[in-house]
Amino acid sequence: MRAAVDFKAKAHIFRNTAFMFKGAMKCAPISVLLIFSAYIAENVYYAVVFNVMFLQTALSIIEGNGSFREFAIKICLIILGKIAVDLYGYVVFHPVRERFEIKFEGYLNNLIFKKAQQVELGCYEDPDFFDNYNRATWIVEKGAYKRVIEGTGWTVGSVFSIVILAVYLYNLDPFLLVFVLCPLVVMFLRIKRNEVEFEKEKAMTPYERQKDYTRRTVLLKDFAKEIKTTNIFAVVKCRFTQAIETNIKLIKKYGMRVAVYEALSDFFGEVIPVAGGFGYGCYRLLVLENLAIADFSVLISAITNCRNKLNQLAYYFTMQQKNCLWVQNLREFLAYEPKVVGGDKKPGEFESLEFRNVSFRYGEKKDYTLKNISFKINKGESIAVVGHNGAGKTTLSKLMMRLYDVNEGEILYNGVNIREYDLLKYREKFASVFQDYRIFAMTVAENVLIEETDENNLPRAEKALKQSGVLDKIQTLPDGINNLLTKEFDDNGALLSGGESQKVTIARMFAKKFDVAILDEPSSALDPVAESKMYDNLMEGTKDKTVIYISHRLSSATRSDNILVFADGELIEQGTHESLMNSGGEYCKMFTLQASGYREEGSVNEE
Repeated sequence: MRAAVDFKAKAHIFRNTAFMFKGAMKCAPISVLLIFSAYIAENVYYAVVFNVMFLQTALSIIEGNGSFREFAIKICLIILGKIAVDLYGYVVFHPVRERFEIKFEGYLNNLIFKKAQQVELGCYEDPDFFDNYNRATWIVEKGAYKRVIEGTGWTVGSVFSIVILAVYLYNLDPFLLVFVLCPLVVMFLRIKRNEVEFEKEKAMTPYERQKDYTRRTVLLKDFAKEIKTTNIFAVVKCRFTQAIETNIKLIKKYGMRVAVYEALSDFFGEVIPVAGGFGYGCYRLLVLENLAIADFSVLISAITNCRNKLNQLAYYFTMQQKNCLWVQNLREFLAYEPKVVGGDKKPGEFESLEFRNVSFRYGEKKDYTLKNISFKINKGESIAVVGHNGAGKTTLSKLMMRLYDVNEGEILYNGVNIREYDLLKYREKFASVFQDYRIFAMTVAENVLIEETDENNLPRAEKALKQSGVLDKIQTLPDGINNLLTKEFDDNGALLSGGESQKVTIARMFAKKFDVAILDEPSSALDPVAESKMYDNLMEGTKDKTVIYISHRLSSATRSDNILVFADGELIEQGTHESLMNSGGEYCKMFTLQASGYREEGSVNEE
């Protein structure tokens, strides 16, 4: 997944704000309207009513242009207005905003999770994809989604108050608008600064990932043994230090440009409006003598408030532009079209799976992992796929389940190209146990069923655990099949051994309705006795099912109807155990070597 487009060209502030606003309205429309009304009320009250009208009323009384009764009534109304605005903020705005932020965060995360499930497996092997994925999640992790909505609300509220103040100043003297509109230049300057900031953060992304990787290796159990027993952490830490040093260089590289834009922003946003407006007011008051002291005081207050609001508007506008760069990352990620997409057909009951002249390579690699592979698997057969490490066995299983698409040739399910089938429906026909299995920080039953559990499906999980040979162990846990696994969220979570964990993942297969089982190194963490027992259970639990065993250990091959022997990405032999042993080829050599190893191990144990 490569972002070849220019972010700055596409990251249009209004389009991206509209995208977020549309999502917010879809997620919680009432909350959005209440939040925006609070921003408008607060901005108008403090900028116009409290800071200008209150001063104008007080000075009018001093100059004898009204009665104290009129003054008292206006003051009471202003105080009541403040109470109303504050109550609205405390009673409505803050609780509503917190609930909205939680809802909107969930909404955005669901969009990201859904897209992450749709992208093909190859994306996870592409560093560019991870960079784009990380930047897409920043809108949630860094709270940019909240700032976009907040910035939009403040912008709307500021516009209301600025319009009222501008009309007031225009009626007082149209020339005053020259000074209060200077902050508009600030918007342009801060937009340019944000673009530089974005370039900097984009350049820092790979090194931030390196730092994050270091933090994960320290915290995750998967790396703990190697870190404590080897010197590998010195290497990891060196990479961490290099990432920090590179980021410091990048900050220096972009820092001066950011500083220049910031200094110019302060000049146009602060110096010109205050000095110019104050000087012009003094000129009319002292030289032209056509401005009353009361009007001069109100003029200065109005200019100051209008300048503050315009600066605030410029700040939120440019912050909005910066946050919208992260929105653009999210939109780029969500707009990505997966390359592995399904068709309209629904697969029927499994009859056959055929590889016809299939070749495959990962990404842009020149060397093919699989080369011109052809074979057919029929219903009810047990197939062993064997070969040394790197022969292409695991790649074969990924192609079967259409985690990747072939580069050449085709794969046929019941005589139909698998590209024509609905992707999810097609994959439902398979149950799989992967070589790099994972245990989730959930209950045993949830790990087996891979779904929410209740009293109705718990017996299915228990039966599957029994079939995989690990139920006795699970029943010794304090909460049995409802016991949490790993200590990620609970100190009482169970830590299973490698073999026990693998049996739990095998139980997932027994708990699922499937036509074809694909077992990729299903006994890698088991000893020979447990391995033999596991295969007995598999044979018993998969009667009348099609089973594909993928392994470099050949204990499964003797039990299979057909054996496919792979070497260097090519299918070099196939047949039954007896026929391949009689042919004296590569399979015979592998089996003889492994069998001698088991005999030697047995002799040592006897001694």
